[in-house]
Amino acid sequence: MGVCGEKMSQQSSNDSAVWDCLVESHKKFVLASGEFFSEEIDRVSLMRHALRGKDRATAVFLLPYLKVSELKQLFNELVFLASFTHGEMRAVRDAILSLPREWVIENIETAAEPLLRNGTYEEYRRLLELLIEIDRDIALKLAHTAAEHPDYDIREAGEDFLERLRVVDNGQDDGQPDYC
Repeated sequence: MGVCGEKMSQQSSNDSAVWDCLVESHKKFVLASGEFFSEEIDRVSLMRHALRGKDRATAVFLLPYLKVSELKQLFNELVFLASFTHGEMRAVRDAILSLPREWVIENIETAAEPLLRNGTYEEYRRLLELLIEIDRDIALKLAHTAAEHPDYDIREAGEDFLERLRVVDNGQDDGQPDYC
């Protein structure tokens, strides 16, 4: 056995310790989650604060477990998080897309407007990506707005999305690329 046997034994012992720690942490997480989802907790306030702070990853992890009414109350925060690149962006988009489509269509422009008012290329591009998944017409509207923006990078984002959507000058998709 020698040194290799000791290393294997130590590794096996370390593996078990890591596993035991993971199991204990999971048990604590399940208990804490049960408390968090009890009726007397103001989840929306806690989540609103966490989504804009250092506990964002935990808050994003919990999004799929919230009620639709709670997600609606957090909609502005979710749109904000969908407006820039980060590791949890797909989960945030999925939370937005889990909401009733008509409700999202009615509220998305109002939520996005303050972000775009002084937005950069990043906000425009990320919100265009989100809007394509929500409603093509709203995405087209924002892409046209971006394509006319005085900032070169924002204009480029708009033009990229117009090309991506294969839109001709009259705003109709004829299914063919616009080579004009």
